[in-house]
Amino acid sequence: MEKILSKDEIADLLSAVRHGEVDFEEENSDDFVTARRKSVQNFNLVRSNEPENWRLRNYDLILDSFARNYSLALSSRFQRSLQVKLEAMESMRFDALLQRLSGRGAIGVLDLSPLVGGALLVFDEQLSFALVEIVLGGDAGNKTAVPDRSMTAIELNVLRDVIQSACSELNKGFDQLFKVDTSLLELVSNLRLLNFATSEVGVVTARFRTTIDGLEGSITLVIPHTALEPLQKKQQAKAAAATIQVNSKWQTFVCDELEQMEVEVEGVLAKLSLRVRDILNFQVGDVIELNSKPDAPLRLMVENQPKFLGMPGVHDGKKAIRIMGRIPHGG
Repeated sequence: MEKILSKDEIADLLSAVRHGEVDFEEENSDDFVTARRKSVQNFNLVRSNEPENWRLRNYDLILDSFARNYSLALSSRFQRSLQVKLEAMESMRFDALLQRLSGRGAIGVLDLSPLVGGALLVFDEQLSFALVEIVLGGDAGNKTAVPDRSMTAIELNVLRDVIQSACSELNKGFDQLFKVDTSLLELVSNLRLLNFATSEVGVVTARFRTTIDGLEGSITLVIPHTALEPLQKKQQAKAAAATIQVNSKWQTFVCDELEQMEVEVEGVLAKLSLRVRDILNFQVGDVIELNSKPDAPLRLMVENQPKFLGMPGVHDGKKAIRIMGRIPHGG
């Protein structure tokens, strides 16, 4: 525990600082400033830094399309019933994902050009070893023995075409939002030794339940948030454009309706203030003087607001006002 200064020690220290006996500016050295700067962390007030809050709208449509097309491709390839179905989708940190996966199956490292960051396609050990049996002409069944080890290089090579075929199906799924060119870069069997992303990076995981010959396994698609952010921004831009279009239609509608509105228009020659007593004493023949010249223009009021100046006259046998000009705002 650090020692706490007494009141006398604090008084002596302050006295020494005042009299220049202590150089208290040493803390402002370059090393101290550098250390302070290193301790500063950026914080985004607009979007939460928690990976669990990250979302991509309609991403499930991409995944459903991939699952459906991949089911058909594998069923046609092996000539047997095989089903791939989206089971769960979740956003998390990469280190949390590492704790969930055993890492003893086949792991394909994918490139999602032009998206930056790539992806992982993880086959669990149950499905991986079963597919090896099927590719080699065996019958996996529901009692396939799963060795307590990672897959060998030969076994991974046997599954290369199976995982490679998933790339074209991913392309079809992404075509709904964005055109990507997926390719298989590497095939490994140890997830923890894979230098794919740092532990704190946020990723979106999609787990697919796969059924073949009564045997169930899982395929997990892992894509970092950074790789999907261009799609997120593209969706936001489309939403903004749609909003502008809706606002434009609404503005046009309002303008059209305003043109059909009826308003009250009156011509005012002059205004005069009188006492009630004077008005009660009016007699036939009395002359009321107005503070206006005979040839002065009228003020044309629109909904009690002065808008135009005009001269009174007659048109087609009816009283009319010829507009001479607009009254300035506030006039």
